Amino acid sequence: MTLRLAGSVVLLAAMTVVYLLTVWTTRGQTVDQRVYLEMYGADTWRDLLHHLGFEQVTDPRLWLVTAVAVIVLGVAARRRWSILALLVLPAAGVVIARALRTVILPRPELIDIVLAAFNTFPSGHTAAAFGCVAAAIRAAPRQVAPVIAVVGAMWVTVVGQGLMEVGAHRPSDVIGSLFMVGALLFVVPDPRRDVGVKPRTALLVACLAAVAPVVWSVYTGHPVLAVVGIVAAAVSGLLTVGVGRTSPVTPSSRESVQAVA
Repeated sequence: MTLRLAGSVVLLAAMTVVYLLTVWTTRGQTVDQRVYLEMYGADTWRDLLHHLGFEQVTDPRLWLVTAVAVIVLGVAARRRWSILALLVLPAAGVVIARALRTVILPRPELIDIVLAAFNTFPSGHTAAAFGCVAAAIRAAPRQVAPVIAVVGAMWVTVVGQGLMEVGAHRPSDVIGSLFMVGALLFVVPDPRRDVGVKPRTALLVACLAAVAPVVWSVYTGHPVLAVVGIVAAAVSGLLTVGVGRTSPVTPSSRESVQAVA
């Protein structure tokens, strides 16, 4: 659990750095706002984005499907009480994102902003979308989690693109939300050490998950999507890492140990 808490702290620190650089510095606000304005109104792919789930991140059906997936995957991974945490934390992430954006985190006016002058950090829609993906990754057995991470990173990238295209959020909002949700879900303990993959495998998963978003960013001509996709891939890969408790000793394994002794 200590390792999971340390990983969560690192992800929260990353979110804090994104916030301080893009919200509390003039250069950061300038770059963030410029990219936001470049993405706003780019409706070439809007129909495709909606079909892939932009309009469904607040749809009750998405939460229902996620709940069923978490329960089924959690049972398959022989999870018990941690399933409840994985069911609650995605929704909690949305509430936390809204509280941070509207109550806790201010946005100083360091530059002249005409469009979206209000605070939008972090993104609640991104928290909803990535929360569902992250919960499924953490719930899944190690054979399935990497697949969910690869597919989920691309889907979250597309959701982030949709949010920026309709002018709902800045790039920093999406990226900060990815780190925040990752910190929440990473802290959920594993029932056994063999639930997640090894760190080296998780790195490979992150690299594979980043391929599709990078290709998509080149295809659409929006470099910021590569940044969002790489962050989503990195956090998704980290969520596949297993640092749980040692597997319980079964009668058969105990007899083997005694025989060796």
